[in-house]
Amino acid sequence: MNIPCFVGVCLLVFGHLVSDNTNTIKFHQICGETRRNVITRNDQHFHVVFKTDSSTTARGFLIRYYETEGVSSCGRSLVATSAGKTFTSPGYPNTYLTTQSCTWTITTEHQNQTLVLDTEDSELESISAVGTCDSDNVTVYDGRYSSDVLGTFCGDQQPVFTSGGNLMRVHLQTNHENNFKGFKIRYKAVDAARCVLTIPAGESPMQLVSPGYPQGYQSGLDCHWIIYAPTGSFITVKVIVLDMETVPLCSNDYLLFKDGSLTSIAPTLARICNVISFPIKSARNHMAILFHSDNSTTGRGFRLQYFAGSACGKSNISASTMDKYLSSPGYPSLYSKKLNCKWTVSAPTGYKIEVYIMDLYMDQYCWTDYLLLKDGPSSQDALLGRYCGSLSTRDAVSSSNYITIVFNTNGSVRGIKFRLKYKAVIPTAERVCGNRLNAEVSMTNYLTSPGYPGNYGNNVSCTWTISTTNGNKIKVEIMSLSLQLSEGCTRDYLLFVDNSSSSASPLAKYCDTFLKNVVSSSNYMIITFHTDESVTRGFSLKYTATRGCGEHHMLGSSETTLIQSPNYPFYYPQNADCEWTVSTDVDAYVIHVKVKYFDLEFSLKCSL
Repeated sequence: MNIPCFVGVCLLVFGHLVSDNTNTIKFHQICGETRRNVITRNDQHFHVVFKTDSSTTARGFLIRYYETEGVSSCGRSLVATSAGKTFTSPGYPNTYLTTQSCTWTITTEHQNQTLVLDTEDSELESISAVGTCDSDNVTVYDGRYSSDVLGTFCGDQQPVFTSGGNLMRVHLQTNHENNFKGFKIRYKAVDAARCVLTIPAGESPMQLVSPGYPQGYQSGLDCHWIIYAPTGSFITVKVIVLDMETVPLCSNDYLLFKDGSLTSIAPTLARICNVISFPIKSARNHMAILFHSDNSTTGRGFRLQYFAGSACGKSNISASTMDKYLSSPGYPSLYSKKLNCKWTVSAPTGYKIEVYIMDLYMDQYCWTDYLLLKDGPSSQDALLGRYCGSLSTRDAVSSSNYITIVFNTNGSVRGIKFRLKYKAVIPTAERVCGNRLNAEVSMTNYLTSPGYPGNYGNNVSCTWTISTTNGNKIKVEIMSLSLQLSEGCTRDYLLFVDNSSSSASPLAKYCDTFLKNVVSSSNYMIITFHTDESVTRGFSLKYTATRGCGEHHMLGSSETTLIQSPNYPFYYPQNADCEWTVSTDVDAYVIHVKVKYFDLEFSLKCSL
């Protein structure tokens, strides 16, 4: 969208992008010092353009926007249609609250339909070291009763669920400790006979039921499901309930399991029509399941449990003060198959994790064969090291009680191997931390204070230098900030500098709890975190490279959030070019907009 600003600095606000059949665009143009509400129609979209010239700058603006229906977002009744709708956890995509218990009941428009739930985004408390969701979690039920559990997920799992009937329940349970981004789920009604679906498998066991279960399936069905897992994994299926017509060779009604796909050349793993006691396992990371019923006798149907196993072993492991070891599959033998493993190592709050690489043998180029150490619980966190070639006695230390280890190989003929040891260590009283980081367009990375979400230590001095390619800028969004508050932020603070030199002009300096966006004017930014002898929680932020500023944001139900000029409440940069588009597809919700603060360069040509 390219709409000119008629003055040097202005903000254009659109209640709708295209207003009528003539495709004319109606907008409000604002500048100077104005504080007013922007009235939008009963609409699910609005668009904001912010442009500045190379002259005077000011403190910018702060706009609050939200959607509302007058109904609490912590659970409610929803009706699914064939078009598909979404709902989110309370507060998404910011954070949900602790000690919440929310239940959504979803029904279809018509009795002959079933439901498909697709988890589009999920960020909950991580799965435990034993592979269970013991803390914050989401449980999905097939029907009204607690015994009809289809699965429970947490962490970053994004499962897909399908119902047997026309009703499902989704329950969110959070504990009293930490809060996270939450989830976004798309729900859709489909014809009961349209049972074709692709489903991801993870460590947590999930369940699949036949259409109509447990009341009974239709005759003349040909359903098929493709279950997939990450490369290097395999699928395991256990038959929990199976009630269908039973004849010799299962020639009438049956379940057919294929290793990979439903093609004739894919190996058949099993063909069954009654309960079996042994699990069915694939030899690769895909399994196909065909459910066929003829036109004669039918039964209640089936309930299957499926999950992914991996040559990598458990993906969530814990560190203690004793040495523990991690190695490539089959070590000390060379591993020569294609594989991508990710382990998240956790330690008690207040500890760091020390990793010591004892043995490493792989290709000298880090393009496809490598070992990565990431400073946090996600592979998107700051890079501690990327290793390849032949080396030993290399160590790294995390800045918090999490570290992520990624092992990747393209399946070279000669094979590769590694062995490392790790343990939890007590932080020293004074710490110097930081790193050189790289930002890329369309890739979000995360950075936290040492020990986050636990308390940081006293006398911490951390400096991170973030760079990107020429022509791009660095954009930082402060997601959480809890420091010791002092006048002028002289004690504990988070400082942003607009260059590759620490002597360059500061962009912003924060010690309060308000969430901010900071944008550089060049392709470098320096972030300094300083603490004195007091202790509090710390910070969490995410950063990316951008060619301009602004974003497209899809609101969750009853969510309230902000648009603010770059570096607000500090002065916005010159030659800014920003666009925001805000939308909602939550049924019956509309967007409301309120200008909370406004201070731009004034021009007589700028008026409503």
